[in-house]
Amino acid sequence: MGYLSIAAHGHADALALTLSAGGHEILIDPGTYAYHTQKKWRDYFRGTSAHNTVRVDGVDQSVIGGNFMWLKHAQARCEQWESDATRDVFTGSHDGYERLPDPVTYRRSIEFDKQAQVIRISDTLACKATHQVEIFWHFAETCQVQGRDNEISARCGNRDVVMIMPGSGWSPVILSGQEEPPMGWISRHFDQKCHSPSVVWSGQISGNTTLNTEIRLTRHES
Repeated sequence: MGYLSIAAHGHADALALTLSAGGHEILIDPGTYAYHTQKKWRDYFRGTSAHNTVRVDGVDQSVIGGNFMWLKHAQARCEQWESDATRDVFTGSHDGYERLPDPVTYRRSIEFDKQAQVIRISDTLACKATHQVEIFWHFAETCQVQGRDNEISARCGNRDVVMIMPGSGWSPVILSGQEEPPMGWISRHFDQKCHSPSVVWSGQISGNTTLNTEIRLTRHES
């Protein structure tokens, strides 16, 4: 995370996923926006909620200590990587939430079925007590994103995307350009930001829990 002990330019983005297909951005990293000024926005853009990963109990994976300093660093590691003609599989974990009163170890597994064009994501949280969990997905500003029941659909260039969380019982919320708390922004250039659609799934877990997300990609002719 970042550079040397203070991780100056680091972001709390361990195990975040970005996605492009057919030359079109779908799930993005929202950028940086500010460095020395506008603390609210500096902290948002480098915080966990601005990345395509999981946040536990409303706190960042790593602890901010200043504009260019982190006091505690989430340590991430790769546990599995396999790739062949039919699928890619990655599994990794980090210890950023083991600092909580009830420690939580977070593990993410990503499987890409190349023939079906389906990405399956399993987020496993190993813990004993009850925790509030949020899963964030940030879409490019060019994507048209809609929600219906427990399903998200998006059109990004010549790709259609369907995202679901089977078996969770959670419902997604779409946010764009929200000021308080910040959500649904992208910064392509320093000191410039614009609205982009962000999807948040959230709910409570008790004890060891695995949450599954499925992303289906299809191509359409413009």
